[in-house]
Amino acid sequence: MQRLEDWPTRLAEFIEARHERVFSWGDSDCSLFVCDAIEAMTGADPGARWRGLYSSEKGARRVLRDNGGVSGIASLVLGSPVPVALAGRGDVVLVDTPHGEALALCLGGLIAAQGQEGIEFHPMTAAKAAWKV
Repeated sequence: MQRLEDWPTRLAEFIEARHERVFSWGDSDCSLFVCDAIEAMTGADPGARWRGLYSSEKGARRVLRDNGGVSGIASLVLGSPVPVALAGRGDVVLVDTPHGEALALCLGGLIAAQGQEGIEFHPMTAAKAAWKV
């Protein structure tokens, strides 16, 4: 996947549009949040293979199990992880949340993650794995 020339603007517009979008399995969960951001930056939808396969936590757990968990999904989409120190704006990171591991976006010094009531921001120090987009 190659980022489009105007990817920084597209990423900023994506974050603004999704700022208050509530969590929903199969629509705006952590994996599809990241896939939607990648689509905004590249024009390619890496989440197409999972869209419509689940609409509940139970269904999401099945998809995660079948794909190696959230880090497995990131690796299927983006390849091998890189050291967190190499993550830059627009790259994907893995964070721990009270609900388990979640995929999120690096925004530089902050991480944007899909939360229950919209995007939640965390310090980049919370990232425990990373993938280049």
